[in-house]
Amino acid sequence: MIAIITGLIAAVLYTTGTWLQLRLLTSTVQAGTAPQRTAPLILLLAGAALLAHLANTILLIKTSAGYDFGFFRVATLFSWVMVLTVLLTSLTKPLANLFIALFPLAIVSILCSTFLPSHYNPNPDLTGGVALHSVLGILAFSLLTIAALQALLVAWLNRELKQHHFSAVLRHLPPLQSMETLLFAIIKAGFVALFGVIVSGVVFMDDMFAQHLAHKTVLTLLSFTVWGILLWGRYRWGWRGKQALRWILAGFVVLILAYFGSKFVLEILLDRV
Repeated sequence: MIAIITGLIAAVLYTTGTWLQLRLLTSTVQAGTAPQRTAPLILLLAGAALLAHLANTILLIKTSAGYDFGFFRVATLFSWVMVLTVLLTSLTKPLANLFIALFPLAIVSILCSTFLPSHYNPNPDLTGGVALHSVLGILAFSLLTIAALQALLVAWLNRELKQHHFSAVLRHLPPLQSMETLLFAIIKAGFVALFGVIVSGVVFMDDMFAQHLAHKTVLTLLSFTVWGILLWGRYRWGWRGKQALRWILAGFVVLILAYFGSKFVLEILLDRV
């Protein structure tokens, strides 16, 4: 019952925050004014929503039978980390408009994890090393998801500028160079976290290439390779624009398959763990 209450509170707060951020963006675009800092009320709502979201997530994952890392439970944990990351970054960087996409994503994940059944067998014997591996995986996926969203925004901005479409929306966004710098800073942080996932998996997992983990391990290594090539290309040849976007989206798609593909097939389609 407490999980339901905290989930509904978080959903209401996120909904209010989405509406306020949309209203702020619309008003500044219509007025043609310069970009504004995130409204304190939106930051306050986001912080309160994150607290309720965290309580809901803990209650759903840490059950009396052990840790439940089912598909929807992990999804709501991912969304919590993404919102937290954007909230903290938006204090100094122009990321607040990502709330318009992330808040609804968090709402959907909360409602699904709270009201849909889990087909996962809870794990009562989760060790500290495996827990670290899981947390690093959540951090890496969340950061690289934010990077993918940011990359799409940068690509759209770059196209609009090349076509000389200097609309009010463009005036509301920060300079292209600043957005690209921020994009690759997020990618580097996600890449380091992904490296930590691989290392902790080798150290703490009994067999990363066991039958139920082999595909996830291979896809994670493939994604790590794609992100590594992207960062090397950026460092060595200054990759940007469409070339960088292709590598970013490729790495992100492989990462999604690694983290959610097997869970979705086993738990949702095949009703197995």
